[in-house]
Amino acid sequence: MTTPPLVRPYRGTPAQDRVAQRRSTLLDAALTVFETEGLGGLSARRVCEEAGLTRRYFYESFEDIDTLTAALLERTTDEIRDAVRRASAAPDLPRPEATRRAISHGLDILLATPAKGRFLAAIHAAGGPVAQRRMKAVEELATLVEHVLAPRSQTPRQDDGTTPLPARQARAAAVAAVGAVLGLVDSWLSDELDATKEELVTWASTTALAIFAGVAAPTDYPGSS
Repeated sequence: MTTPPLVRPYRGTPAQDRVAQRRSTLLDAALTVFETEGLGGLSARRVCEEAGLTRRYFYESFEDIDTLTAALLERTTDEIRDAVRRASAAPDLPRPEATRRAISHGLDILLATPAKGRFLAAIHAAGGPVAQRRMKAVEELATLVEHVLAPRSQTPRQDDGTTPLPARQARAAAVAAVGAVLGLVDSWLSDELDATKEELVTWASTTALAIFAGVAAPTDYPGSS
């Protein structure tokens, strides 16, 4: 059996940490290149130039530029998902307020670094690994929305007077709500929708709640009450 070569720390930094640092540097550089040159400007050569790294280190973490782009999408959507989860985690928060807070905090990630928002809007129709990662992000958001807006219990009615949705209906409502909200956000990021952030939060949260109310019997599931 061949023994793998010993990789020693460099200046006290373990090898795996150096790889992770270079990967993060390349992702930051890709966002910078996108911001100045658009999606068409993204290439392994330009990203390495911006990062100050050789292509050897690019291919250490990514197969090609599409794989890097998908990784940048993953990092961005993970940040948004984590912000949404934290915002909606407060106990006993009414559903309408939890929805507004979740959407608002997710948008804050994009507003803090506008290039991230423009990047998400620009890759809306991308294919390959990017499309696969976007699909996964939508599924993850749907699971989170389902948890926030359609809690299920063994009791006939919740404390707020609503009836828990069956699992199949809850999933359908969550997928529909995420699709509708992402459509609004994409249009807003692309400047197709003229609205302030607060207007967008109101429209998006109202839309999400209305979808859940529509999937269930309105008299049993007054989502916006």
